[in-house]
Amino acid sequence: MMNLYLKLLSGSLRSRMQYKMNFLVSSLSYGLIMAVDFVLLAAILQRFDDVKGWNLYEVGLLYGISSVAITLYRVFCVEVHNFERYMIEGEFDSLLIRPVSPLSLLLTKNLDLSRIGGTIQGILILVISIIGLKLNNVELFLLLIYLPVTIFSGVLICFSLGLITATIAFWTQRIKDFQTFTLYAPFNAANYPMNIYPGWLKIIFFTVIPVGFMNYTPVLFLLNKGGDTWNLALPPLVSIIFLFIALRFWKFGIRHYHSTGS
Repeated sequence: MMNLYLKLLSGSLRSRMQYKMNFLVSSLSYGLIMAVDFVLLAAILQRFDDVKGWNLYEVGLLYGISSVAITLYRVFCVEVHNFERYMIEGEFDSLLIRPVSPLSLLLTKNLDLSRIGGTIQGILILVISIIGLKLNNVELFLLLIYLPVTIFSGVLICFSLGLITATIAFWTQRIKDFQTFTLYAPFNAANYPMNIYPGWLKIIFFTVIPVGFMNYTPVLFLLNKGGDTWNLALPPLVSIIFLFIALRFWKFGIRHYHSTGS
């Protein structure tokens, strides 16, 4: 299955790279748009020193982790994110008759390489923030070792949220309005410390839409802001559980899918 996935992904990548200039321009544009968001935040933090006890570099660490995770999700899961059109245009029927699972086809059919600019921008913010934090050798080593874990966990959480939202389309056809509440708003919220939000919203971000585990939970421990070693175990654990729930819901949705007949 993995070999098949890699072959399909390679074919999609070669197709997208036929237009190299478009890739470079779109990647640069998207990266600059995201950079402007952080520059505005940095300007505010420079004026008020910190937000709820989080300084510029600490917020930058949160922002960088979530930016990399979210943009990687948007690179590799573009068809899941844009699943609405498969319902509206009746294209999902063609996936069901293939000898490969519909989800595998969706994940390999297309890549949104323009989002790579956002990934690079997130990595740059991470580098700048880590340098600015002036951590000791032990803290720096632990942070660098754990970064791939929290980023991968974040990608899984983003994908799971995207897949759950896509599955809703089996009953509603349209999901753009749902994405505002299940993807866009939570993804934006994950860029900042969870302690700036009211209690009821924090409950949501640690339960039904668990973006709080993408970066905030482990960074609390890594920057000595509270918690214990469980803070490092929770992101991968939560992401795997949430992925299992998302996949089960997806299969449930397929069983209740009614063909358009077109």
